[in-house]
Amino acid sequence: MAAAPSATPFATALREAIDQRGLGLGRLVARLEDAGTPVSAATLSYWQSGRSQPGRRTSLECLATLERILEVEPGHLAGQLGRPPVRGRNQAPPTLRELWDELPAVVSAMEGVAGGTEDYLTRVSVHDRVRVGPDRTERSTTTRQIMRSERDGVDRLVVMHGNDDPRCPVPRPRALQRCRVGRTTSSPGSGVVAAELLLPRPLRRGEFVTVEYEFVQSAPYPPAFRWERRRRMGTRQYVLEVVFDPGAVPVACERYAQPVDGEPTTEPLPLDPEHGLLLVELDGRPGVVGARWKWTDDPHDAFPDTSF
Repeated sequence: MAAAPSATPFATALREAIDQRGLGLGRLVARLEDAGTPVSAATLSYWQSGRSQPGRRTSLECLATLERILEVEPGHLAGQLGRPPVRGRNQAPPTLRELWDELPAVVSAMEGVAGGTEDYLTRVSVHDRVRVGPDRTERSTTTRQIMRSERDGVDRLVVMHGNDDPRCPVPRPRALQRCRVGRTTSSPGSGVVAAELLLPRPLRRGEFVTVEYEFVQSAPYPPAFRWERRRRMGTRQYVLEVVFDPGAVPVACERYAQPVDGEPTTEPLPLDPEHGLLLVELDGRPGVVGARWKWTDDPHDAFPDTSF
């Protein structure tokens, strides 16, 4: 199991200042936005947990604003910054709880099926294909994974899906290629389902396998405004396709990423002529990668909040 995030001087100072001021991350994000130095709730969460710390120029610029909001001495937080933490090649990957610390139902569902064990499968390639209906709702997601077994005897993996609106029914997992659905679990009202995929036979160490599966939604369908993948291990290739109905095409899309060992990034994503969105990432690091879009043509309307 991976070690907990480091209690760096900066993380400790920031966490103590936030606790003393009594402001939630949502209010801090709003205040920073109003001051012209925006930062996401996910980034603030990473900073105060020690998973990352300010390193880019824009992040460092927001520290002065943050110090004013938290009513600490100027330079108090900036002075706690040492050399940014770097994840070495042999460092343990983040735990499920690190990736999903704000959604304990996800961790419970995954651990309930996986039994707290590793699957010993390296993801070489992951391809998600999301279908969005004419009413701007998610209808299904098909995933194809190419994996390599890191030991003899691997015969299963655990996959999950979470709806942004937990009031919607959880999707039904369906095996498509070289696997079959085993146990499934979902906590009522969580919007999260975890499923065990059983491989045709135990793998040998170094053997590759391709599996394909689908999560099928049912009415009332969950709203679709983003898709993201959170991962404990790096992936050589990640592909995300989002196929929109011709009658409901967003006006703007962007890619976003939050590696556990770095700063968040965003960049615009164009739509192709077939009303689709394509994101391709090579050598992705552990953390979060995804795309989000907005439906309205109001120029003052920002992208939907994807803070974790």
